[in-house]
Amino acid sequence: MKKYLLLLMTVLFAFNADLIAQEDEEEKIWTVGGAVGIDFAQMLFINPKFGAGEDKIGVGGNISFFAKYKKKRVNWDNFAGLTFGIQRLGSFNRVIPFQKSVDELRISSNFSYGITETSPFGYSLDMLFLSQVTPTYDGNLLSAPEGSNLMPIAKFLAPATITISPGIAYKKKTKFGTFNALLSPASLKMIVVADENIASQGLHGNPYTFDTLGVTREAFVDEWRVSPDGELANNNGFYARNYIQFGATLKAGYAHKFFEYKEGDKTKHRLVFSTSLNLYSNYLRLPQHIDVEWITNTDIFLFKGLSISLMTNLFWDYDVFVQVDADNDVTTSAPGTFNGYESKERRVSFFQSLLVKYNFLF
Repeated sequence: MKKYLLLLMTVLFAFNADLIAQEDEEEKIWTVGGAVGIDFAQMLFINPKFGAGEDKIGVGGNISFFAKYKKKRVNWDNFAGLTFGIQRLGSFNRVIPFQKSVDELRISSNFSYGITETSPFGYSLDMLFLSQVTPTYDGNLLSAPEGSNLMPIAKFLAPATITISPGIAYKKKTKFGTFNALLSPASLKMIVVADENIASQGLHGNPYTFDTLGVTREAFVDEWRVSPDGELANNNGFYARNYIQFGATLKAGYAHKFFEYKEGDKTKHRLVFSTSLNLYSNYLRLPQHIDVEWITNTDIFLFKGLSISLMTNLFWDYDVFVQVDADNDVTTSAPGTFNGYESKERRVSFFQSLLVKYNFLF
């Protein structure tokens, strides 16, 4: 975990340092900054009373950087963010693995060139990379329990999603906020599952076919339009590590700042709100099942860069399975799981976090 975090921070700081060096002396064409959010909880019981609870430790947070370039008809927005959190319940005298609460690495870049200097429309190229930084085991565990033979169900680049979307962009600032949109009728989306064992589980949207009666290679290729990389046990199906989709992307967003105030000679705002909706349809397979990601951020600034941040993320992808608690309890009938999830199904996934953040500009 440490090596991934160190690598990410090194790359980002090097990137930011280079951007600062390119800043024009007469006009600031680069805006570079970031934010750090912390989530920490700890409780200790020594010989707890019955019903009093048990030990707990949880740590996590969010670190993000942005670099924005704007000069005449050229706009280039870059963002990199890591959200990570772990927790553990139970006495430290017992060997209990840490459990992940969240792990997401997101890097995006959007380049646009205005049709004219005053037009809200422009030619655009949008890129997005999504993955995680540490392995995850069944039950969302950070490591395998002692004595078990559990294999990871996810790790860095397994899976990873890469989307490249050329198209037409729209961005308009009004007194009611900033509205933006992107339409790409020829968008590439690639699902990468670099680990063979993880790919053969068919959890992350990579090509996967399972049939207890057996399935032919020709049927797999006909369904997924890709050749398999491996065969499941007992000739029950096939899987592929990589999957390139071709389709259409529609993005829409809104951002606004509220409650203006003065801090010295600078104008700032108490409340900053933004929301973005990303829709994708794959022409080559089941185009009627549209992938959805809807992200909302709300920051309430307290003083001198300190803020309370609320973030939500709603996700749906027909090919990606999610964990489901079938009976709304903490027990599970599935062997090897530890957190109450009995099944994998096609469902809407929702994530929400509340953090205290420190925001800064370079």
